[in-house]
Amino acid sequence: MKKILMSLAVATCTVAGVQAQVNKTVKQESTVKRVVTKEGSEVKVKEIKDTNTEAGAVIVEGNNETNQEFREATVKGQNQDVVVDDVNINAANEEKLMAIKQRQQAELEMAIKAQKEKNEMEAERIRAEKKAELQRQMEEKRAMLERRPEGMSKLSSNRD
Repeated sequence: MKKILMSLAVATCTVAGVQAQVNKTVKQESTVKRVVTKEGSEVKVKEIKDTNTEAGAVIVEGNNETNQEFREATVKGQNQDVVVDDVNINAANEEKLMAIKQRQQAELEMAIKAQKEKNEMEAERIRAEKKAELQRQMEEKRAMLERRPEGMSKLSSNRD
């Protein structure tokens, strides 16, 4: 039993000593980009997490010098993850947009109706003016045709 405990203690010290010689460095930078896009009543939210990682180990030569030379072996990595990709619809804004569209449609219909009435009134006025002009021209022609030189008898409207 004593031999087992002694061998276990030696193994633990050896493993701890070997691991103590490896110095690891990890440098990690994370950037989160958030893009919010509003299109009408839709709100699109997209978050992208961009991670740059530098992992390395400080390697020291195995001799017993005081000021030892070392080198660092690094591995660079880059990773992009989409954290949030969401589309929300704003119901209150949607209702407001619908109300605005309905109001504009009603205004458009009223404007079309008013324009039609105006066009009809203008056409009626032009017809009345033409009729009055034709009546005036007809009266002038009648007066010209009924006019007789002096000494001639007037035309009678009754023919026997």
